Amino acid sequence: MHHWTRTVAHVALVAVASGLDIATPLAICDAQSISQSVAQELASEIARPIRTQRDLTFRRVAGEAITADMFRPDDEARYPLVIVIHGGAWSAGNKWQVRDHARELAQAGFVAVAINYRLAPAHRLSEQVDDCRAGLVWAASQADAWKADASRVCLWGYSAGGHLASLLATDPQPGEPTICAVVAGGAPCDFEFLSLDSPGLVHVLGGTRAQIPDVYLQASPIEHVTTETPPFFLFHGESDALVPPSCSQRMYERLREMHVESDYHLVPKRGHLLTFIDPQSRRLAIEFLRAHTSEAP
Repeated sequence: MHHWTRTVAHVALVAVASGLDIATPLAICDAQSISQSVAQELASEIARPIRTQRDLTFRRVAGEAITADMFRPDDEARYPLVIVIHGGAWSAGNKWQVRDHARELAQAGFVAVAINYRLAPAHRLSEQVDDCRAGLVWAASQADAWKADASRVCLWGYSAGGHLASLLATDPQPGEPTICAVVAGGAPCDFEFLSLDSPGLVHVLGGTRAQIPDVYLQASPIEHVTTETPPFFLFHGESDALVPPSCSQRMYERLREMHVESDYHLVPKRGHLLTFIDPQSRRLAIEFLRAHTSEAP
C-alpha cells in the first residue's frame, strides 16, 4: 500500500478497489471501527463477480467521441443505475479516476456507468453539463440491454464531478430520467464563497466572479434547490483546503430548508484528496443509495 503515498497526484487518481478498510501510513481509516457483520458484508460484495463494457461512445461532438465505461454484477438480475462523474477542476481527469468507485458500486448491487466529458479551458461549463446530460439520457436508454432499472437512477460525483452531478440533479431538463438520489463529495456547490480568482472557475466559466457574477450564480447548484430536488448525500473532508467544507455545509442547510431529505458526513482530519478515497464515506454513500432505490415490498 506504500505506493499510495508516492505522490499527491497518484493518491488523487487511485481509488480503493475493495470496500474493505485499508490501513496506510496516512491512517486513512481504522479497521477496528468496522463491525464483524459489516466486514462480512463487504467480503461478500468483493467476491461478487462483475461484468464490464469499456469505452462505449455515447456522444460525438465535432468528431470527438465522448465515452463511458459500464460495470454491473455478473448475473441476470435488474439493478438501479448510477452515473459516476469524475473530478479534476473541470479541466483534467477522465473516467479512469472513478473506475474503482464504479466497480465497488457494481459489487454492491448497482449498474454503474462512469462517463467522460469535455474539459476546460477548451470547453465551458455549459458544454460539460450538456455532455453529462447526454450521458445520463444515453445510460437510461441502455437500461434494457444492461438489465438496469431506468426508474431507479442516481448520480455520484466527487469534486468537480460532484458539482456537475449536483447541477444535473437540481436543474433537471425534459426528457431526462427522474433522479432518485445524489452523492456529491468535496463538491463546490456554492460559488459565492469560493476564491474570487479561482483559476479553475475562470477556465470553465470564462471569467472571474467580479466580471460575470450572473454566470457564477447560475453555475451554483445551491441556487437551484427546490422542494422537488432529489435526496442528497454530501460528504466533505474537514481539512479540505481546495474546496471549503462550508460549500457542502451550506448546500446541506439549503436542502434542509427546502425539506429535501439529505445527509452530510464531515470526514475528520481529511483533506480533499484523502476524502476521495475514504472508505467509510463510500460505504455510507452506498447505503444512502440503497435506501433510496429499494423496491417497494
